[in-house]
Amino acid sequence: MTIGIIRYGAYLPKYLIKREKIAEAWDFPSIPGGISVRNSDEDTITMAVEAGLDCLGEYDPDGPVDPSSIDGLFFATTTQPYTEKQSATVIANALDLRADIQTMDITDTTKGASIAIIRAYEAIKAGSAKNILIIAADAQKPMPESMYEYQYGDGAAAVLIGTENVVLSIQGYASTADNVTGPWKRMQDDYIRSFETKHEAIYGYSRNMIAAFKLAMQKLDIKPDDIRSAALYAPDPRKAMVIGKKLGLSSRAVQNSPFLEFGNTGNAFALMTFLLAVKRERTDALVALGSYGDGSDVIIFKCLDKKQLVNRRRICRGVIGYKNSMIFLDNYGGYLSKKKLLETERFTRKNSPVRNWRDEKFLYRMYGMKCKECGTVQYPIWRACIHCSAKDKSEDVKLRKTGKIFTFTLDHLQGGNYYDTPVPRCVIDLDGGGRILCDMTDIENPEETVKIGMQVELTFRWIHPGENCHNYYWKCRPIRVERPEVEIK
Repeated sequence: MTIGIIRYGAYLPKYLIKREKIAEAWDFPSIPGGISVRNSDEDTITMAVEAGLDCLGEYDPDGPVDPSSIDGLFFATTTQPYTEKQSATVIANALDLRADIQTMDITDTTKGASIAIIRAYEAIKAGSAKNILIIAADAQKPMPESMYEYQYGDGAAAVLIGTENVVLSIQGYASTADNVTGPWKRMQDDYIRSFETKHEAIYGYSRNMIAAFKLAMQKLDIKPDDIRSAALYAPDPRKAMVIGKKLGLSSRAVQNSPFLEFGNTGNAFALMTFLLAVKRERTDALVALGSYGDGSDVIIFKCLDKKQLVNRRRICRGVIGYKNSMIFLDNYGGYLSKKKLLETERFTRKNSPVRNWRDEKFLYRMYGMKCKECGTVQYPIWRACIHCSAKDKSEDVKLRKTGKIFTFTLDHLQGGNYYDTPVPRCVIDLDGGGRILCDMTDIENPEETVKIGMQVELTFRWIHPGENCHNYYWKCRPIRVERPEVEIK
């Protein structure tokens, strides 16, 4: 039985800050590149939903994967919104997955994504599942006026593991476990802590990565020259190359780290590097994924069909699609505001957790109703049709997540927040039917840029705290990425 990656996807927030802007704020020495910055209404759950939608083909012109075919969702993160409540179940609801699936949060380590892939591989091999969705996301909160601000970016990546239409088969894996004195964060800590970085790099990172690679090559009886591409988690751009050289890998085999482009995205980082490594791989090539966090995992994949691999690139936005649509923030203050690094008294609302649970079908899963008498599609789900008034004569229908602005207004007092105002409040006519009222996010200069008839897409976002819970709903945004045209040879 062939088990491996069927599809993949990723997500990067719209915003970047150049490291030179951070340097200017604190009079630090500057280094090149930028850091991806989540918006103030984003967290690891919302970014995971974005990556999951991309992986399952939300933007595929031929239609997405049937969500009912997914048997499990494993979520890897070190920055989960809750310490006691599964994030994976929230993500599964927003992706409209079945209720009778396996869900799991894998936390407290940056090698959570590789752990999830291995666990999915073993579950499918044992026959307890057919398709498992792996999503990794992190949104680290770096200490202001520290070099950590140069390091941590925000983002997410996803892969669908299964047995049908596999493009990258899992050949095998090896792992090490090590109680390393490396980066850590206690329950009461706001920021990551570290010991002596050189000690951790030599005796933690390098030792474990090399050991795991050697174990994997020994188990599969392969040599360094057999590995055509290697995607390694690395705390800085040079360390991956150093590891590759020590292992005897070709210098061309080690994938260039995207660290300088958008920073270290934690659990998503190794997966993002892997997706960049495989984008041009040839049939029968071996590709290695190496992750790290209190030990290492190394997973060896084999490209089964170059043509199909290129096709997977065509039907998702991926790292490249989202990266090419990012824009730079003007100043360090915008970075502080979007990352919520300033301790301010924030506006809070009353909220009903019971209503969120009761109405999750249309609040999270985005279902509307279609009248059986006149065919009108409406949102949300009520008893009566707004067009013909037929009562209790409707069926649930999944709504599209794209549409056009029917009308809008600009709110200058949204949530008591005066930084990102005005906020467009839009009435959207969805493609395929249904009309929805929602706020717009990821928009600059809305007075000039928001227009009636403007094409938008829905995005799952954090909206406010209430009853000591995180509350989420759908917003709209300008289309982030146009569908790329990729030639298939």
